[in-house]
Amino acid sequence: MRMVEIHIEVEEIDSALEFYQALLPCQEVVRWGDGSAVALVMPDGSAFGIWKKGKSGLFDGRGGAHLHFAFQIEPAEYDHYKQRLLDLGHAPDEHVWPSGQRSLYFFDNDGHQGEFMTCDWFGLSADTKS
Repeated sequence: MRMVEIHIEVEEIDSALEFYQALLPCQEVVRWGDGSAVALVMPDGSAFGIWKKGKSGLFDGRGGAHLHFAFQIEPAEYDHYKQRLLDLGHAPDEHVWPSGQRSLYFFDNDGHQGEFMTCDWFGLSADTKS
């Protein structure tokens, strides 16, 4: 099993799309016909959805108003993503886990907290898990 999609709610789809398209390695952008949402399709086939605040999906599903989400990156990509965030005007907060792995945290313009981490949850030491 793997997570295949996550959706955030934003005030302005176009500005959020511009930010995340510049930040994330998307293969394709899928747009809803009514303009209420877009999805950035990642190289692994998963999707990062950007929904206009108040949009309801199938069976009244909603995107998250203020989410934390994390993307796993290779340790060699850490400086690349740090510089990408700086270039986009977002100074990331950096964290070193007890295992020695590192994370970059940032907030987007809608208050969502993103993270780039150099490991997955198996790579964190036991004392960081609750």
